[in-house]
Amino acid sequence: MDFDDALDLFKRTLETERSRPDVHAAMLALARPGTIGAVSTLIEQALARGERVWMTADLHLCHANVIRYCNRPFIDAAQMNEHLVSQTRKVRDDEWLVIVGDLAMGDHHLAMEWIRRIPGRKVLVLGNHDLKRNGECRYLAERSIDGQRSLFDAVLPFLAWKDGLGQNVFVSHYPATVDHSAGRLLNYHGHLHREVLAPTETTHFVNVGWDVTQGLVCL
Repeated sequence: MDFDDALDLFKRTLETERSRPDVHAAMLALARPGTIGAVSTLIEQALARGERVWMTADLHLCHANVIRYCNRPFIDAAQMNEHLVSQTRKVRDDEWLVIVGDLAMGDHHLAMEWIRRIPGRKVLVLGNHDLKRNGECRYLAERSIDGQRSLFDAVLPFLAWKDGLGQNVFVSHYPATVDHSAGRLLNYHGHLHREVLAPTETTHFVNVGWDVTQGLVCL
């Protein structure tokens, strides 16, 4: 799936979601072909070599209300944070971990204490809760624990590549429920929490959100 087709699909997907002008404009501003193409290619190559690539979405670290909203099995946000972050310990530092949106909510600085404990080469595919209402994304400036490098290898609105079967792969927080001309499409997404979409004739949806998987997905 080339960048132009993926960008068109992403734009039309945004149009189907609740209007968030500043948030969606900021996502589109980060749709840089060089970055998206490079990271997508690196992940495609890692999969072709048989390496593990991990995905998750909708962790909502520090968001106490999500426990009630999604009937999560936790007493409070602290217990939830500890459990979710502990699940990432299986990820090696040299492996890709793609977080498909809505990483945390609430106290940003407290959330960062938890996020810095997450291993791997982290890519954040932006969700609506990863930006402030004015479109600011504070994750862009965050550094690793030692301060020597960026916390995320990339922060971007979507990824796109072809899998080993020649199938187009599209990674987006919002599910790509619009018509497209990409042929067969595999759409890894989040956003829906416990809802799982049925496949269509052209698109197979995989909700990698924690409320469906209760863990990480290994591609």
